[in-house]
Amino acid sequence: MTETDLLRKLVVELRYKPELGFYSKMDAVGANLSDDFPHWQRSPLTVEVRNRKKHRRVFLGHQRCFYETDLTPAYPNPEFDFAEKTLTEVCTGIGLREVKRVGLRQWFASDLNKSFALMVDEIASRFLNQGDDLRAILSDKTHDVAYVAEFETSDGWKYHLRLGPMTKEQWFQVVGYEANIFESPEESKETSFEEYRKGFPENFLYLDVDCYKENVPTDQFAELMTTFRRRSHDLVVKLIRYCRG
Repeated sequence: MTETDLLRKLVVELRYKPELGFYSKMDAVGANLSDDFPHWQRSPLTVEVRNRKKHRRVFLGHQRCFYETDLTPAYPNPEFDFAEKTLTEVCTGIGLREVKRVGLRQWFASDLNKSFALMVDEIASRFLNQGDDLRAILSDKTHDVAYVAEFETSDGWKYHLRLGPMTKEQWFQVVGYEANIFESPEESKETSFEEYRKGFPENFLYLDVDCYKENVPTDQFAELMTTFRRRSHDLVVKLIRYCRG
């Protein structure tokens, strides 16, 4: 298992200019996805399709759509390929030529085989300013810690990075989950939320990488997804290795 096999949640979001014609197209878009997403929900303004066995869903609204999946530890690249394929179909069905924003957000849980307290101490010393002046102000023992920053790359896209020690209980308080993206234990224990939750270690290194770029032609969406994926995974691999020490 590699570092990026520890990807546990993936969301790809597209935001676009609202157009009245969306409402006459959204049902057809949802129907075209029905082979891969057999479960659906319709409101007057939105369509949502799901595959509860594979923990996937697509939401369609007049200003944004997104693809979401919750992963058990496995090689993640097929999920990215499927997300790209699915959202490309959505763009074609809606008739989008440009999106106002493309966002790719990934949540990782990496078991460093270290205690929570040790991770707090190490991350504080490696990522935060430990100057004498600050220590004089923050003189109490650090109970928890996180590193949060926003960066811009040389080729014009940005990403938020959040990193820190985390417990399993904290993860499920911080990371949102949709109950209807999982099967019930009565349908299938193996694909239930309860079974998914069991797959997490008790404490681990949490990484949240949120990449985005604005005003993207839809014919550049696939290339941008590849760029996001490669650059963010290279970053995550290096950060996990750095934190492992």
